[in-house]
Order: sequence, then C-alpha cells, then structure tokens
Amino acid sequence: MMKKNAVSILSLTILAMGLSNTTWADGSPLEWKSDDGTASFKVGGVIRVQDRYESWAQSSNRGMGKLDFDVFRLDLKGTYDNFYLNSSFLLQDQEFTSIEKAYVGYKFNANNSLEAGFVYKPFAIYPYPQNGWTYHLPFFLGYGNNIAPGLNWNYTDKDWDIKFGYYPRMLETNMRYSPESGTYDDLKNTFPNQSAYQNEKRNQLNARIVKKFDTTVGQQEIGLSGAVSQLHNKVTDDDGKYYALGIHANTNVNRWNVQGSVIHYQYDAKNPEGVSNDVTLMGTNGLTPSYFIASEGTVSSLNVAYTLPIKDMWKLKAIKFYNDFSYLDKERSDWSASQMNTTGMMFIASPFLVWADYTWGKNSNIIGGSTNSTGYTSATSLNSDKWLYRINLNFGFTF
Repeated sequence: MMKKNAVSILSLTILAMGLSNTTWADGSPLEWKSDDGTASFKVGGVIRVQDRYESWAQSSNRGMGKLDFDVFRLDLKGTYDNFYLNSSFLLQDQEFTSIEKAYVGYKFNANNSLEAGFVYKPFAIYPYPQNGWTYHLPFFLGYGNNIAPGLNWNYTDKDWDIKFGYYPRMLETNMRYSPESGTYDDLKNTFPNQSAYQNEKRNQLNARIVKKFDTTVGQQEIGLSGAVSQLHNKVTDDDGKYYALGIHANTNVNRWNVQGSVIHYQYDAKNPEGVSNDVTLMGTNGLTPSYFIASEGTVSSLNVAYTLPIKDMWKLKAIKFYNDFSYLDKERSDWSASQMNTTGMMFIASPFLVWADYTWGKNSNIIGGSTNSTGYTSATSLNSDKWLYRINLNFGFTF
C-alpha cells in the first residue's frame, strides 16, 4: 500500500506538470522546466561500487582488489507552483530495494512548508550524522537518514530552523534503508533468539529547533531535538514508551567544519514476563541481519572536516579530509561501551565522488559482523572488547 501511495503521488505530480508547456533545461537531458518557470522535473541519481578489507580473521573480505556493487539510487524531484516533490529509491547489493525518501511538500510562503509521505524524522545532525561513507553509531541506533510515513511542518528564516513531525507508524520493514526498532515477526534476516521481541513504535512525535548564527568566518548552529512515541507490544497488547533527547552543534570556520551531538534515548517496553527489557530489536530491509541494542543509553559524536580546494587537476575540484568519532555509553554499567572512529578523504570530481575510509571499532556490530553481534548490548561475543578495523573504498558516479 505504501509503495502504491508513493507512485500515485509521483504520477499526479508529473501529470500536473504536463499541463504546462515544458522545455529541456540547459545542458541536461534529464531535467525539464516549464516556459513560465512554474514547473520542473528532474531525474538524477548515483551508482556506486566498493572495495573493502576487514581485519578480523572470520571475515570474507580479507583482501583488496575486488569491486562489488554497492547501490544504485534513482532521484526524482519536481515542482509545480508551490508544490514540490523529493524522492529517492534504492537498489542495493543482493537485489534488495528500499526507499530513502519520497514526499510531496507545499510552500505556504518563504518561511513555512508542509511535507507528507515518507518523510525524514528530523533529529540532531541529520540526515547524515557523519562525514564519511561509513555510517556511525547514531545511524545504527536510528538517528541518521531515518524516514517514516507521516507529516513534517518546517519553519526557516535567517535565524531559526524549526521542524515538527508526526508519524503514526514506522516504515514497513521491506522498504527500510536505515535501521528502526521493530517486531521479530515483521523484520527480515532475524535469528531465533530474537523471536520474543515484538515491540513497534506508534504515533511518534519529533521536534528539532535550531538557532543559526552568521559570522564573518561561516555559519554556526546549535540545536535541541526531542522524540516520543508509544511502544506497542504485539503479545501483551500493552503500550510502553520511547523517548529521546538530543543536543547538537554545527560550526563552520572558513574551510573547517566541526559537528557534535549528544543523544540520550530509552525504550521502556511492556514485554511479557521472562523477556528482557534491557535490549531492543532493530533492523532494516534484511540486507544486514537484525540486531539488539541497549534499551537505554547515551550516544555522542564528534566530526571534524577540512575541505581543500583543488585547481587545474582535471575534474577534481576539492578533497575533504575528515575524522568521525562516536561513542555509546549504555545504561547498564556492566556492559562495555561501543566506539567507532573513521578517518578518511572524499574526492569531489563531479560527476565522480570517491570515499576512502579507515574505520576502527570496538563493540560495534558493523566492525566484526557475527563475531561482534552483542556489540551494542552486553559485549560478550568472540571479538568483543577488541579494536578491529575496516578499510573501505567507494566509487560513485552521479547523473
């Protein structure tokens, strides 16, 4: 049903644009604009391949030199009078598909807009909580590039950026790109020891309030975010609760950018007797296995980047050097913390984009895979409390 709604929204938008005389945009066969400037439609996207080396002995990626398909993303954007469309659809490795976003919006005036569809859930540093290609701990806890069917109201001016959202249900699991809590029955790529966990968010409310400052060296911002929802258990038919509070800052000083955030969250589930409340089940569309996270914790991140302009070197226009660090402190004092650090470079040579990441991780499921499957909880797996690393090269072509 959700996919049909997204297609219907897109079809109506294109039909509306067809009512006006349109022409090709200068220099682009994938962009159309009406003669009177009231409508436009653009097709874009990216295709990416990757090469990876992983340090743990049990990994199948122990050697470089083999390019694997990463993702193909199709972007569809359009405008018609005060309406606009923004959507991205993904074909991932192993033929998995997902939706990164798909919504229509209406601009009431220069400051206010309303969006409906599969919208971003605004929270802290978003939509991407890191600079590098490798996602960090906030993403795996549900605080990065996260969408849901619902509504967003946006207000922006030179001093403020304010967003409020309502999401009655979470995105269906077979369409998820980013992780979200979910029930064992609905999630893909699960394990028998997860079968008792049957909680799902309902009626989530998000708020993100940002104060902006323009200075002589660049734009700065500080922000406060909050989220609450019901946490419905399908077995007990009782509603627990979920909440999260976050603060963040984003500062620009000439070519430097520094981002930081602190997020405290809690899943207070009404599980059946004998089911632990200390862990919560998370998952995506099945591309990667579903996993447990600590039901309460505080995740912090600090990202630093420097962009170096490049002249007279073919298409290469800039190199972005970055270091992303994140840390998860779990509420249970006997559970070791999770940590990740990525040092890397991004080569900007439109239409090409290349990332080179070197990521260390301790008690992080993504660094260690099945040998670190308790990384976000008790850290009692084969490779728990060990620093492991992964090298990742990602090559992208945008159109």
